[in-house]
Amino acid sequence: MGQFAWKEQVASLNAILDPLDAKGATGDPSAVGLEELKSSLDELRLRAWSLLMATNSDDPHGLQERFRTRRGTEMCRALVTDLETGKLSNRPSELPGLGTAARDLAATVKKVTQKASKLGGKKKAPRPRGKNAG
Repeated sequence: MGQFAWKEQVASLNAILDPLDAKGATGDPSAVGLEELKSSLDELRLRAWSLLMATNSDDPHGLQERFRTRRGTEMCRALVTDLETGKLSNRPSELPGLGTAARDLAATVKKVTQKASKLGGKKKAPRPRGKNAG
């Protein structure tokens, strides 16, 4: 397997981001797709951080899996809190899609964990930590 081209990837990202600076400097109000770009960049940043952490691990793949699962858990809990407290409006058109995705995720998690327990429970679920742990 060849060396990953980190420098080329960084140059590519900068080529994408440089025009955003120009738009901001001119006060261009068009922001179509900007929220999606921001979300993708956030995900890229989190995954890059996860990769950096995994390079110093005995089980890099397992570390990445745990990182993504914990991050997803944090996001779900934060959304619940924000909806319950009114910090996040109940008007966004994205909420029905979020509900569907959450139900799909819950069903898949249930199916996968039941399958794992039938196989002898070789993978143990991590114990909850933090202020929301029961």
